[in-house]
Parts: sequence; C-alpha cells; structure tokens
Amino acid sequence: MNHDNRQSLNCTQRIQCIGIALWVYLILQVAAGFLTSLPLIFGWPVSTTVFMAAAVLCGLPALALALVLTGTPLTGLSTPGHRIMPTLLRAVPMTFFWSIGFSLLWALLGTSSQELPPVFSMADKIGMFFIIGVIGPVIEELFFRGFAYNCLKRYSPVFAAVISSLAFSFLHMNFTQGIPVFFMALVFCWAYEQTGSLWVPILLHVINNSMALLVGWFPLLIILLLVLAVLGLVVTILMVPAIRQAWHQLMEKRALFRCVWKAPLFWLVGVAFVGFSLYMVVAR
Repeated sequence: MNHDNRQSLNCTQRIQCIGIALWVYLILQVAAGFLTSLPLIFGWPVSTTVFMAAAVLCGLPALALALVLTGTPLTGLSTPGHRIMPTLLRAVPMTFFWSIGFSLLWALLGTSSQELPPVFSMADKIGMFFIIGVIGPVIEELFFRGFAYNCLKRYSPVFAAVISSLAFSFLHMNFTQGIPVFFMALVFCWAYEQTGSLWVPILLHVINNSMALLVGWFPLLIILLLVLAVLGLVVTILMVPAIRQAWHQLMEKRALFRCVWKAPLFWLVGVAFVGFSLYMVVAR
C-alpha cells in the first residue's frame, strides 16, 4: 500500500488497522510468555526481567506494522512542547487520582489489582524498574498516543482519545487494570494535546509505572501517592467545565462510533477483554 492510499483510509479502515495491530500485540505477548516459560519445563531458572522484557518488547513489531498499514506520523517527538509545567501540575495528580482511587475501590470490593511479579535479587529489581518503569511506557506511548491517537485525531481529538484509550485498556485484559488505565489514558491524551509533545505522556507514564513499582518495594511511599490522589480529585473537579465541553464535542461526533461497529477486528478485542476479565473474576 503506497503513501497516497494510506492517507486516503477512512475512519472505519483506520480503526480496523488499530484492531489488527492490537491483535498482533496481544498474540505476540502470549507467544513471548510461552517461549520464555519453556526453560521452566526443564527446571532452568528464568529471571523475572526476561518475562517482563519479552512482553514489553512485543509492542515494537506491532507498532511497526501499524505505521506501515496507516502511514501515521509519530508527531511530537522532535519538540519539547509548550505549557509543559502547567500541564504536568494538573496531569500528574489526576493520573494518581484514577490509579489510587480505583485501587481503593477494588480493595473495598475485595478485588485486588494485578500484583507485581516476585523479585529475588537487586539485579531483578533494577531490571524490572528499567523495563516496566521506562521501556514499557515509551513503547506503549508510541503505540497508543503516537499511533492510535494520531491515526484518528483528524476526525475528532476527543473521539481519538476515547478509542485509543479503549485500545490501551483492552491490552491489559482484566477489569482491575483496564478500567483505571482507560481514564489515565484520557489524561495522557489530554496532556499530549495540550503540549504537542509526545514526551509529556511518556513522562507521565514513566512516573506512574515507576511509582507503582517503588510503592511495592517501599510501602511508606503510599502516603505521597494518597496526597497526590487527593490533589488529583481537586484538579478533576476544577476541570469539570472542560470535561463537560469535551463530552459535548464527543456527542457532536457520535456518528463516528458507527465506524467502530464496522471494524470488528477492533471491537472483538473488547469482547476478548470482557470475556477474559470475567473468567479471571470467576476463577478467583
């Protein structure tokens, strides 16, 4: 497919391409998990970092395929952006508001979010921090904000934010992570749009993942996260008028959601997400 043909893709075709890339992402993660588990059959030890690195790096071939299919440019990598600090001062607390808020909700409901894999050495901790705290966020932001959001932005930034955030949610394949991740992804899209720099959502994602790891290892840090979550609640309330405006803009473009229905390779990932999430709830 040449460049001109890729630029002429309609909304349905673009969402279908997102679905194709997402399926590749998921299938590669399953395959990587299986292959990295094979040594355990023979009793050979495998570092936790190897498992995590294999899953995280699966995003690269999926991203490459997505860019080939759609010709979407990864805009925002060559600029530091604008309004960086005002955006971060609002986005960081809002990110932790959704993260901590849902963690507390799951605790009240007796449903815990996915636990971190066990680590037995300092080398594993450093490796996991690098993979989950840095490399993972970079790859995921390139895929979901750099590709998926930019792929649909021409139709409506709010619509693009919702669809790309749903795709990010689906990737996690469980409710306890997927639901808060959806709202956090909306914050990442907003920060990207506000600053014009893809490095800003990357930084937000790095901060979120890094803090999740550090709290698992240093529980007292939860106090800092609770303070940030409370600030995030305040910021979210103050932004209600902007949120309401975004909702109205989405409703004006609601006809675009017909494109989603016509792109089964995308919404079938959502079906798999719901089915697998329900299975995990029943299995517990």
